[in-house]
Amino acid sequence: MKNEFIPASQVAANELSDMIFLQKIYKPNEKLPNEHELSAQLGISRATLREAIKLLAAKGILTIKRGSGTFVSPLEDQAADVFGVTYLKDKVKLINSWFEFRLILEPSCIRLAIQNGTPQELQEIIDSAKRMEALNILEKDVQKEAIIKEDQLFHIAIATATHNDIIQLIMPSLAAAVKDSIITATQIGTDVKSIDNALTYHGKIAEFIEMRDADGAAMAMHYHLAKGIRDLNTP
Repeated sequence: MKNEFIPASQVAANELSDMIFLQKIYKPNEKLPNEHELSAQLGISRATLREAIKLLAAKGILTIKRGSGTFVSPLEDQAADVFGVTYLKDKVKLINSWFEFRLILEPSCIRLAIQNGTPQELQEIIDSAKRMEALNILEKDVQKEAIIKEDQLFHIAIATATHNDIIQLIMPSLAAAVKDSIITATQIGTDVKSIDNALTYHGKIAEFIEMRDADGAAMAMHYHLAKGIRDLNTP
């Protein structure tokens, strides 16, 4: 039974989110069914569906392409504020908080990834680290943009390989935290350290993954994130 105090469009948006993040009916970059089919599937009017899609598009979960349809956004482009943390105006404090959270979460994530990930998923993590290493030869401005993108893909690939629904639900926020850390580092003058950290430790983590050494990979992830905290606080 639907909650009468929640707008029908929000209820529908929640159901669509569940289809994407929990049930995995629709995957990143996949096109949603047309309005007629999807509204029938959800048991709502087409007008309510349109409002639900607008809500999810505003959060970056869906992308509306005129003339083509509605698509599930790539993970790295999805909303940054799943937990409503944008009220933290002190960006350095926010990034520190994210690093502390990630320091608790991601070493365990890498263990789960090695335990649960398919060979293809683990290879994607390794390949991302190799792509990151190749970016070292690019011009500085181009390099920074490319590294931000690859940094997000690396950590998303690890979260994906865990096959843990809760971890995958927070992936959009995790990807945004990775991006924000480098942007904030640029603003306070520690971006060179931040980029060097990613270039160095992604490769080390990948080496341990190739050996299926969960302890070594978790340790490398711990050092990677701990260094991020130190670099952020020592301009």
